[in-house]
Parts: sequence; structure tokens; C-alpha cells
Amino acid sequence: GGAFLAFRALRPIRHLISTVRSVGPDRMDARVPIPQTGDELDELATLFNGMLEKIEALINGMRDSLDNVAHDLRTPITRFRGTAEMALQSDQNPEICREALADCIEESERMLTMLNTLMDISEAETGVMKLDLKKVNVSALIEGVADLYRYVAEDKGILVHTMASNDLSLTADPNRMRQILANLLDNAIKYTPNGGRIDIEAHHRGEKIVILVKDTGIGIHPEEVSRIWDRLYRCDQSRSQKGLGLGLSLVKAIVQAHKGHIEVFSEPGKGSTFIISLASDDPLS
Repeated sequence: GGAFLAFRALRPIRHLISTVRSVGPDRMDARVPIPQTGDELDELATLFNGMLEKIEALINGMRDSLDNVAHDLRTPITRFRGTAEMALQSDQNPEICREALADCIEESERMLTMLNTLMDISEAETGVMKLDLKKVNVSALIEGVADLYRYVAEDKGILVHTMASNDLSLTADPNRMRQILANLLDNAIKYTPNGGRIDIEAHHRGEKIVILVKDTGIGIHPEEVSRIWDRLYRCDQSRSQKGLGLGLSLVKAIVQAHKGHIEVFSEPGKGSTFIISLASDDPLS
């Protein structure tokens, strides 16, 4: 009787061992049967299945990212090689060789930018990104980035309006914060039709400082909203625009590195609003 009870009691452990042995590179969907007994072994099986689901999601994400990187690098590398071959076949014409070298430098710069951005995203997501934390005046930060892009916006007849109180401050890496706002503003200008409007606002919300970037652009389809943060993902409307598809992934990673939160609300044809929440140096009571 004791042997039977021990055999029955250890059945969940045997299921766990069997599942661990079955997990491999080609099979990540194995799960431990949950006996629904409500005891510690039941909880262990549930936690183990949750861990397997997270590992499977991470591996699938890595595979998708590697596939996308390989796909996106194939085009510039092919152009790089084609340009070099044309230069070699030009009977050493100095002008053609000089132009070919310039094209090669441009393509190599694009590849280097992509790889550096991917490294930044990985560092931010794993918590190893080095942040040069300083006290940052939010109003001055917003105005500085807006001034850089106003000339580009004016070419399209887009009004860039800023509104932030001078007493707003937070502890952050100013260069990384500029990177966040520059990416959001650049996207807003790209996808806002001529004559549109972009508003950048900042205000207190309890213990947080909330920064909003609102545009009257083409918007994002509901089924694509959750995917815009993925690395190298580009919406159907964005494929005609130049870019690496890494801007929003980097924005989210940097915000999270600052212990903040970002979300987006969008409606096709009416525009998008990106909302960043960060801890304030002087929270309101």
C-alpha cells in the first residue's frame, strides 16, 4: 500500500521529468499535465508551464528578429556588392570609382546604424544600457527637439506646437530622452499629410510626468497597434517611407530602461497619440 501511494504521489514529478526530456530546439510546445489537486505540485506544474511559455515566446521572438535582420541586411549588402562590381568593371574611371565608394559608404552606414540600434534595444531590454542620469528640464528638452524638426515640418506645411510648464523636471539621460522625442516626432511628420498638426505636451499626473505626442496623421490600424513595438516591423502604410523599422522598438526600450511606460492610441485617418509616463522629480500631492 505504501509503494502504491508513493508511486501515485510521485506521478506529477514523473510528468515533469518527461516534459523536461521532451523539450528541445524543435519542440517547445511541450507542457506538463496539471492534476488540478490544488497542492504544491499543482502550483509547480503551473509555474513550469508558464516558464516554458515565456521561453517559447523569447525563442520565437529571436527567430523572427534574426529572420528580419537577415532580410533587411540582404538588400544593402546586395547593393553594396553590385556597386563594387560596377566600379571594378568601369576600366578604372576615377569618377565612377569615387561615386561607387560614396554609395558603398552610404550602404555600410545604413547597416551599421541598424546593428547599433539593435544593440541599443537589446541593452535597454536586458537592463544593461548605461544611462547618464541628470536633472532634465522637460520644457527645454521638448522645445530643443521641436526646433530641430520645425524646418522639415514647415516644408510639408505641418504646424508643430509645444506646451509644457517650465517647472517640469525629471531625472533621466538627456541624450536618450532626445532620441525618444526625435523618433516620435520624425514618425509624426512622416505620416502626417500636408497641412496637418503635431502637438507635443507635458504635464504632471500625480507622481508622474506625462509627455504626449499627438498628430493628425494617417493613424494605425487596430490590428497593427500591438505590433508597432516589434523590432523591424513596418505597417503597410509605412513601407513606402524610408526607415529601418526600429524607431518605436528603441523608443519603448529606452522608456522602459528609465522605469517608465509608453502607450499609443490611434484611429485610422484621424491620427495617433503616444503617451510617455516617467517618474517626476517633484510629484504633485
